[in-house]
Amino acid sequence: MPRKKERPKFIHKASTQEYLHCLQNMSRWSEILLSQNNGKGYNDFLKWILEKDYCRSNDNLTITQISKLSGYPSAKISKWLQEIYDGILELNENYPDLFYAEQGIQVELYIRYYDGYCSFWLTLPAIPRAYETFEFKAKTGWTTFWVKDVQYSVDHNKSSVCVFLEGGILNKYREFAVEKALFEEQISFRDLYDKFDFEIDDLILGRKRDF
Repeated sequence: MPRKKERPKFIHKASTQEYLHCLQNMSRWSEILLSQNNGKGYNDFLKWILEKDYCRSNDNLTITQISKLSGYPSAKISKWLQEIYDGILELNENYPDLFYAEQGIQVELYIRYYDGYCSFWLTLPAIPRAYETFEFKAKTGWTTFWVKDVQYSVDHNKSSVCVFLEGGILNKYREFAVEKALFEEQISFRDLYDKFDFEIDDLILGRKRDF
């Protein structure tokens, strides 16, 4: 039996400017990363960035401008920005308690855009509801997400909340059409994982494309 050909993965590769854009809303998280004294090569640069308050700046600074202001080579800055962002995500995954506030609800965000995804633990004032929008500067290539699902679990008297966020423009009618197609067995749950959204749409609408 011939092996089924897998569809190509669509995973966004973030640019250096996107990493800088993401970190502009992560000053507190950058401070948490710096406080770990992890011995990374970017620590002096990160300390400089925080002291100058560039993580909170809305100025459209370029890497070249930051290089001139800081005295660090552009190539190293590009490398460090990615390492800082990835370091925050790794620290959050391993030690989520560092990122929780004293008040609020502890949740895990599962963020997806096409085949790119990341997870993040944090505290929210309330649990988002289905179809609400959520802004998060993630390296998946998108900044505005909508709540696809909220799942709760209880383990040894400890409860957890996972919020699934989907990147892109929400179309509630499409979501209804997909659920209807699943119920009527026009498509399978496997199709949802194996196919792009436009391929699912084509199956539901009986549409053929000439590529």
